[in-house]
Amino acid sequence: MVKLKEQTIKALDGLDAPELLLVYEMILKLKKARTPKKRSKSHVTPPYQKVRKALKACKGQLSDDIIELREERL
Repeated sequence: MVKLKEQTIKALDGLDAPELLLVYEMILKLKKARTPKKRSKSHVTPPYQKVRKALKACKGQLSDDIIELREERL
């Protein structure tokens, strides 16, 4: 690994400014892709709360609707 790093540094020494800028941009993109995005757990809404919010406007019991639909199929 050390040899690879040394060879890379030698190759970089031979580049002119625009080529060096391209290599630097590639390095930044690699670093960005490698680091996972951190999500704060305080901002994540648990799935069950999303379901409860979606069903909040529904009247009656969801379980009664499911039972009724099953009886219709029989």
